[in-house]
Amino acid sequence: MNFLDRLDNYFYSKKPNEVWLMVILFSGLIGYLLYTLLSPIAHDYRVSEERKKTQLTKKINDAQSFLRSITVNGDRDYKVKQLDKKIAKKRLELNEYRRKLAKLSGAIHKLNGVLYTKDNWSKFLHNIAIKAKDNSLKVESITNETFDQNETFGKVLDINIKCQGKYGNILSFMNDLEQTKLVANISNVKLISTPTQPKADINLTVWGVRP
Repeated sequence: MNFLDRLDNYFYSKKPNEVWLMVILFSGLIGYLLYTLLSPIAHDYRVSEERKKTQLTKKINDAQSFLRSITVNGDRDYKVKQLDKKIAKKRLELNEYRRKLAKLSGAIHKLNGVLYTKDNWSKFLHNIAIKAKDNSLKVESITNETFDQNETFGKVLDINIKCQGKYGNILSFMNDLEQTKLVANISNVKLISTPTQPKADINLTVWGVRP
């Protein structure tokens, strides 16, 4: 006889009210055991869901509050439109600054020729030797004297050049000197006759602006 048969015979021998009482007690025991096992899980789930609900409610309230703060006269895009106008205005101002900067850069570039800087000075002195060579002149010496001046524009450099060559080449060399980017003019020229070719003693004055 198996377990189910024994259980059936056991209940068969009992009165109906005794059977129902045992069923009720057995069901209550099972219910209690299930409650004991599932209650902590259910509690944790309820707490987790309530926390999620609270967070979601806060996000919804924050979103609604933000929408109310940016809405003007029923227009939610009012603030965005204002920012777009400000951005467009700033772009126009930026373009104007760029235009002025480009204009200033061009002016500075043009002014660079009269700026007396070490770079311009060294290039100018180097070009003197090159121009003398181009005109087939023999350079004996090149000396210079700088001047400190506080004025906006003034004499900044005196150069003395002693060279020898054909008369026409000396004149061409002098013309080249006065065609340089730096503002320069020949202040004095002394020609010395020799048995071979004439010698020239040239004083050159450079004018400019100190940066």
